[in-house]
Amino acid sequence: MRSSRNRKILFTSSAGLAQRVVQLLSTLITLPLVLHSLGVAGFGVWAAASSLAWLSALLDFGLGSALVTLIPQSLGRGDSNLSRDYITAALYGGTAMALLLIIAGLLGLSIHAPAAGAAPFIIAAGAIALNIPLGTGAAIWLGLQKGYIGNIWQIVQIAITTGLLLAVAAAHAGVTGMTAATYGGLLVSNAAALAHALLGHPAARPYRRVRLAALRILLAQGGQMFAITVAAFSLYAFDNMLTLAWLGPVAAAQMAISLRVCTTATGMLGTITAPFWPGFADAIAAQDHHWLKQTLRNGTLGTAALAIAGSGCLIIAGAPFLRWWLQQDFHFTPALLWMMAAWIILTTLPHMPGLLLNAVSQLRPQIIILASAAAIGLGLKYLVAPKFGVIGILAVPPLMSALLINPAYFWLASRWLTRHTQTHIATKAAP
Repeated sequence: MRSSRNRKILFTSSAGLAQRVVQLLSTLITLPLVLHSLGVAGFGVWAAASSLAWLSALLDFGLGSALVTLIPQSLGRGDSNLSRDYITAALYGGTAMALLLIIAGLLGLSIHAPAAGAAPFIIAAGAIALNIPLGTGAAIWLGLQKGYIGNIWQIVQIAITTGLLLAVAAAHAGVTGMTAATYGGLLVSNAAALAHALLGHPAARPYRRVRLAALRILLAQGGQMFAITVAAFSLYAFDNMLTLAWLGPVAAAQMAISLRVCTTATGMLGTITAPFWPGFADAIAAQDHHWLKQTLRNGTLGTAALAIAGSGCLIIAGAPFLRWWLQQDFHFTPALLWMMAAWIILTTLPHMPGLLLNAVSQLRPQIIILASAAAIGLGLKYLVAPKFGVIGILAVPPLMSALLINPAYFWLASRWLTRHTQTHIATKAAP
């Protein structure tokens, strides 16, 4: 059981790393291409519109995230029918949410004519709505502890998106065309990943009808995962938009590049650690306490080591590399590079304890911690932006991580492990 769990985690982490490497290579090609095709101002608008893609993970109201815990729990108990019930509920629920958003958007457009230049954001909104049910495929594969298949489909997405961006740039289609190309690859690959999961895996095939009991459980856990996702993304996901509004398109372009570097690094580490979430759930069902403790410790140390190593490379070679890559100077000063390094290191440290807390459904404390950090952080960004510019806004997420998020997450994970181990020992000792 333990060796099988470790093997599945290794396969998925390796595929995730490969996917991130391919994504990095694609970014190296496409980002300067888009920048030179659109200009600095157009690039800032495209970056703001394309950065909204994370909303598709948010607007499913946590249904996909809930599946990552509920699928391995039900399969660990040998109940594949319950797993199918949860998947059925997630697909029906996600489709209903997508339809409601599309109808609301169409009504809004019929009442108020869109402003000039709104086309990229309209395209983004429509694609985000469609992707709510389509994105369920990645959650299903991860819950089945076969996330490497989902990662393979993400590699396909990168290839499609890169090809579309190259074609659009050659056609000089502008910001709207670039935005459509960005979201087109996302929709096609996610649709294929979902179809593959539903057709290729018996435990993933939905029923024709939704069981209300499964839907209630999914909505209860999904609602809390939704709140966690909102709070976590709110800490930084609107920084492109805020910079555009407060400091203008040139600063927004610098912020877009900075965040792209930071989120590429943290996303790579997140992809490597994500398979531990269903792994933790499986180990809890098997009462494998030694594996839980060892994996939490070693995983955290490994994540920290990778983050520090990558950040060191960024500090040493980041400025000349970015000038060469973008073919112009966005003034990445040593102070800005150090802040980006702090962003990467401090925001990745709570990955492993966070995955354990997700697996054991310790969700409400996470909501409180992350919501508090996001609310305080928004106020701080507003205060520091006029004086410190991009570097001030970028400094807030690592500051909140160091002072609030990281200490709280490690304390919660340690407390749960201690209590659960003591309970298990007492149960075994009882006559």
